[in-house]
Amino acid sequence: MILRRRVAMAALAVLLATAAACARWPVFQGQVLDPPRPPLDFALTDQFDHPVRLSGLHGKVVVLTSLFTACPDVCPLTAGKIHEVTDLLGAHRDEVAFLAITVDPERDTVPVVAEYSQSIAMLDRWHFLTGDEPRLAPIRKYYWVGQTRVERPGSAPGRAAYAIGHRSPIHVLDPAGQIRVIFDADFGPAAMVHDIEALLAR
Repeated sequence: MILRRRVAMAALAVLLATAAACARWPVFQGQVLDPPRPPLDFALTDQFDHPVRLSGLHGKVVVLTSLFTACPDVCPLTAGKIHEVTDLLGAHRDEVAFLAITVDPERDTVPVVAEYSQSIAMLDRWHFLTGDEPRLAPIRKYYWVGQTRVERPGSAPGRAAYAIGHRSPIHVLDPAGQIRVIFDADFGPAAMVHDIEALLAR
């Protein structure tokens, strides 16, 4: 009888521990980083020519990605999905900061990223950040973006003199500033909204 009681109590302890773990760690739909990864802080300039520092956004969920305005394929799709995320968040939108960091600082000046943001109805919904190459290079490395630049010697007038290639991970940071979830370029907006709301609820 005593042995059965001890076994039952041990089983109950396991169930309670599992329930506590589930309560602490919500089920995410993106790729979970466990343990969470600390961020690399940075300060860049947005489309309004205002300085934005990552650490200054503590208290909000941060969605961090990398784009460039001359991108012909993946970047417009990513930007469109992020726009959909901002729509789906509704009243929670003000609790989330969306950051897009250029991988093409030579062309993506403040006026250019402002015009681009306006053209895709994201002017007041995100910070499209730019800066000089010495500041951007370590950010790309830390956030697994990478970048390749292919020169196009003798390019025809009106054609870009170089092409940019890059990876497109999207990092989601919790309100404490830790990287908790990563999405790739094929993410579904509803899945990202789910994870954002889970982090906001903690």
